[in-house]
Amino acid sequence: MKKANTISLTRMGWLLQYYWATYKKTYLTALLGFVGLIILVYQLILFSNHGYLTFETGYVHGIFLSGYFVICLLWVGQSFLALRNPQNAKRYLMLPASNAEKYIVELSIKMAGLFIIYPIIFWVSSNLGLGLFQLFGSIFFTNITIDYLGILEWKEFWLIENFGEQLFFVKLILLGLFALIPSLIWAGSLIFGKYNFIWMPFSFIVVYLAISATSIALSWIMFPGTITVNEQVKFEILKFDQPEILPETPLLIVMAAIWIWLAVILSYVVAYFKLTEKQV
Repeated sequence: MKKANTISLTRMGWLLQYYWATYKKTYLTALLGFVGLIILVYQLILFSNHGYLTFETGYVHGIFLSGYFVICLLWVGQSFLALRNPQNAKRYLMLPASNAEKYIVELSIKMAGLFIIYPIIFWVSSNLGLGLFQLFGSIFFTNITIDYLGILEWKEFWLIENFGEQLFFVKLILLGLFALIPSLIWAGSLIFGKYNFIWMPFSFIVVYLAISATSIALSWIMFPGTITVNEQVKFEILKFDQPEILPETPLLIVMAAIWIWLAVILSYVVAYFKLTEKQV
């Protein structure tokens, strides 16, 4: 029985209970496995660097970003698993909830895991890994230098500077890229299903080329440059720093930020309509 795309907090609560009852073992196993993986990675890095690791070395940033990509692929990319099996899909689509409710609940679970639970897990696991090495590392090394990760140290994650007036748009682009990765993978889980791992890298390339091409083309159309050879032959070239529509901020930077965030929004819109197609 199909329901109208209305939203009921009661039905969404029932859906959350359904997800927990169905996938709690998977969730807990993934949680413990990822904690163990992060601790293991820290041990490997600390042993290979003879017990020296601080937040400023860059290792922590690299581990966090690598984990972010892994979570996107293995957590967000495995959304709507029930739809990948005909029997499970029929049972899932017959649940007493509207398309909007199913979409919101699934999206909320995945995004909460990525943006709330993962940073907490990373912080706890990192300090556990550092503490474990602090405890047993003295057996192998005489001089151990370790800085534990403090909560406020995340403000140092912005490793960008000297962008002048462009800094706001540079940060907007970086945040957009962080948001674009899970949004494309989320949409891919509904569009490509179990072949998401195969087609998503191709989708990333297509989106990157589309954003780059449109931004560059628009800048070239509005402000092409020229090179004169022997005072006769002229070649048109692209001037990446022109035209400037804001102080020290070229159109190319602004358009890249706009296209990235539009791609983020459209990914979620396309995913929703893909879900409604399956409900029909």
